[in-house]
Amino acid sequence: MRKLLSGLVLSLSLVVGVLLVAPPPASAAATTSLTLSPTSVAAGGTTTVVIRSTFTPVAGSFRLQERRGTQWVTAKELPSYRNYGFELAVGSTPGTRTFRVAAKADSRTWVHSRAVSVTVRSATSTALSTTTAQVARGGTIQLAARSTFLPDAGSFKLQEKRGSTWSTVASLPSYRNYGFTHPAGDTDGVRTFRTVATSGGTWVGSSWVSVTVGTPAPPPTDEIAEARNRIVADTNAARARQGLPALAQLSGITTVAQDWAETMAANRRMEHNPDYASQMPRGWTRAAENVAYGYGVTSVVDAWMDSPGHRANILGDFTHIGVGVAKGSDGRLYYVQNFGKY
Repeated sequence: MRKLLSGLVLSLSLVVGVLLVAPPPASAAATTSLTLSPTSVAAGGTTTVVIRSTFTPVAGSFRLQERRGTQWVTAKELPSYRNYGFELAVGSTPGTRTFRVAAKADSRTWVHSRAVSVTVRSATSTALSTTTAQVARGGTIQLAARSTFLPDAGSFKLQEKRGSTWSTVASLPSYRNYGFTHPAGDTDGVRTFRTVATSGGTWVGSSWVSVTVGTPAPPPTDEIAEARNRIVADTNAARARQGLPALAQLSGITTVAQDWAETMAANRRMEHNPDYASQMPRGWTRAAENVAYGYGVTSVVDAWMDSPGHRANILGDFTHIGVGVAKGSDGRLYYVQNFGKY
């Protein structure tokens, strides 16, 4: 009887032992997911990256990877958050870029998301050009628009800058490439244009194109004209030494400067023209004036450059110039420089 009971006890002990060493239930697998939105982006744009994980990544192991050839390389190190989002710049090169997320769920286990791709499209742009940078009054301006996209119907416009405002002056057909003309008008000045359109509802604007309307400054025919051109040349040489672009002569500005030089010479008195800004051809956004008398033609620009205020005008943010030179009854030369930004 004792043996039987002992056997029962032993048997029960074996059963209990088996129950004590049973394995725990399996845990859920660690996962991470990646989404990109949008998945088609114009060059230079961004896409929104959203990452969701069922675990907190081991510090220093969380990264966005990009496939390059047959290799996955780290594109960005990420903080160790379960959920994380950010804006990713897609770059300027058209093509397809493919990404995934890699992270460690523990010290030994790497977890990867599925691969997701984003298409980088050529950037949408439109450009405006002209073959008639100088047009006579009453003439015709030749313009050409070139776009990398087909403009939305009814959205393609030619605009002109008037003061600080852009005004639509013509509606254009929705072609990628389009050549057309625009009347120059009857007023001397600089007219500035651009084209605008929408592509899929997104606004796109071109760079500016400026056209000078009026008769170009005449070639040297006498002593005064030669003096004017020498002063323009010396002024542009001073700008070139500072890495600045040359100023173009505009006949309408030259007329204002010459008239005032003759007024000073007649009065034998040097003073500024109080009305030069209103007399200059329309369209300028910045204007200035220098005056002088008594200097030689070859030394007057140096004299202006030695004066801080006059130097600032010569080296200022301008695009056009007009120069006036006149001789008074006393034999002295009177000089005027008018500057305009168009």
